[in-house]
Amino acid sequence: MSAVRFIHTADLHLDTPFRGLTALNSGLSKRLKDATFLSFSRIIDLCIDRKADFLIISGDVFDSENKSLAAQLKFSSEMKRLSEKGISTYIACGNHDPFDTWLGALKLPENVFRFSPGKCERLVYEKNGKAIADIHGISYRETSVKENLALKFNLPASPAPVSVAVLHGTVGSSGPHAEYAPFSLDDITGKGFDYWALGHIHKGRIVRQSDPAVVYPGNPQGRDFGETGPKGCYMIDIKENSGPKIEFIPTQAIRLENITIDLGGVTLIEEIEEKITDAIESINDPGKESSLIIRVLLTGRTALHKQLTKKEEIQQLIEHFNEGQPAQDSFIWIDNIIAATRPDIDIETIRDGSGFPAEILKAFEACSSDTEKLKRLISAEEDEFANPKARKIIGEHGEHDHLDILEKAKVILLDKIFPGK
Repeated sequence: MSAVRFIHTADLHLDTPFRGLTALNSGLSKRLKDATFLSFSRIIDLCIDRKADFLIISGDVFDSENKSLAAQLKFSSEMKRLSEKGISTYIACGNHDPFDTWLGALKLPENVFRFSPGKCERLVYEKNGKAIADIHGISYRETSVKENLALKFNLPASPAPVSVAVLHGTVGSSGPHAEYAPFSLDDITGKGFDYWALGHIHKGRIVRQSDPAVVYPGNPQGRDFGETGPKGCYMIDIKENSGPKIEFIPTQAIRLENITIDLGGVTLIEEIEEKITDAIESINDPGKESSLIIRVLLTGRTALHKQLTKKEEIQQLIEHFNEGQPAQDSFIWIDNIIAATRPDIDIETIRDGSGFPAEILKAFEACSSDTEKLKRLISAEEDEFANPKARKIIGEHGEHDHLDILEKAKVILLDKIFPGK
């Protein structure tokens, strides 16, 4: 019976810097810069250690048309390392690395194959002189593709025992990502493929387990706090006339996490340290070889609220946790501690009362229940006051960010109204 094993990855975005980090440290700069390279090296190690037949990359090897020399050299070096072990690589170019932007000077081994744009290509993987798998794929020629490329995929009259489709595109909702090469599950169901190796969506997801399997591996290394949690690739085992076995394997060099800590009832500053430590230790399987960069959100009504609104107090807390961490093999770094606590006052009593404080609470609650109104309000204030360079670094705010801003503004006003609380 024919069987094949391969590694499926996508969206490497090699040499991409981390974005939006608050507490930058010179001791971490090189480790941050090397994170995408290290995660890719781990994927190559995985191919070799697990004796994969081939590697599939479903688009966006690089981050943009202006590929850095370091990214190209690293990619070429890793491809050679894989080739020396007799392991082939199949690549579909995506919106960040369309086919025509790859430089001719980038010399790749003979068993590294890039699918052409325009039409779906079929490449045959052979083992011991026998055709084991057909790998079908298509690349982007341009950065924006709106055509339904999935319709171009069709099996030949006499396919190999295993058939794999490689596509950088959007099935269903694209979430925060732009919609490229959109298609539906109905477009690919019944075509006879065993596995659709997708790319473009950075959150790993098994869209469909079998008949056919449809999988986004996500990006193997998160690069901002919109890409938290375990990051890695999938190892796929497919036997003839059998559904695929799909195993997620973490590869990130640095894992990003947001943690929220309720300080309700906390009266001692030492308790904050204990709660943060406990929250970090409770993160599910951070990985022995992965470091952590964490953003902490403090919430709840606490007698420490007024102290936590002081920037110097928060900074001292961050420095206390981060002391000596960059020198560790696997470090834990607090990027920022955001104090969204509330004063230890009875909000319900104020809301049920009369006068100016009650009216303030009603105004804030009206904004929090009308997301469009809140978005317009914050946008108007940013246009009025925010520095353009600062807006570019911070990026776009989401609905959750807007509610956080509103909550913080409410707390500031209540502090002013009730300075003794």
